[in-house]
Amino acid sequence: MSDLTVTLPLLETLRDQARDPGLVDLVQRHPTERSWLQLPSHDDVTMWLIAWPAGTSTDWHDHGPASGAFVVLEGTLVEHSWLGALRVCRLGVGDAREFAPDHVHDVRNTSARPAVSLHAYSPRLEVMTRYRFLGDRIEAIGVERAGEGW
Repeated sequence: MSDLTVTLPLLETLRDQARDPGLVDLVQRHPTERSWLQLPSHDDVTMWLIAWPAGTSTDWHDHGPASGAFVVLEGTLVEHSWLGALRVCRLGVGDAREFAPDHVHDVRNTSARPAVSLHAYSPRLEVMTRYRFLGDRIEAIGVERAGEGW
């Protein structure tokens, strides 16, 4: 199965969900830490709504065997990704990204305003590997599992 056969339906699912004007109000917002809400999911998809106060980030991670996609609903986010070299992509309201299972990134809210984004993963998000960015490479530093901190 190609990456597009997984990620394109995820983008379509996200865009359908993002049409709900009350969606951004579902997640409780913390003034200094990211907060998230797992939305009711179907089939083999996990969906998360994430609120990003100014200056927060995910740190470097992947999504295990899951492909993923996210769309910015409010504010701006900056995705730093590692594909053999550092890539940076700034995303505003309505902008979306999709990625394959081997994608390693750090999503950040570098602005002075809060942001909200909607994320989808398939298969369901069960594991994430954490990485350290070393300037010219990344290094795995640990694994997190669903139910153990998120």
